[in-house]
Amino acid sequence: MTIEPEIGEKAGEIWQILNNDGPQTLSQLKKKVGNSNDLVNFALGWLAREDKVRITPEKKGYKVELN
Repeated sequence: MTIEPEIGEKAGEIWQILNNDGPQTLSQLKKKVGNSNDLVNFALGWLAREDKVRITPEKKGYKVELN
């Protein structure tokens, strides 16, 4: 069994949070999603690869926003 379906579902959940709540820090986003760090990171990578989100470094962490 692979985790691609879970990653896709988590990517959709992340997209919805960003669409509804606007840009988030990575730590804020992880708290809202409330799932494993690995799964959130995989989903963010998926969204970034599809050019759906922009991830920018900040002084303490990263900011994530929709493109």
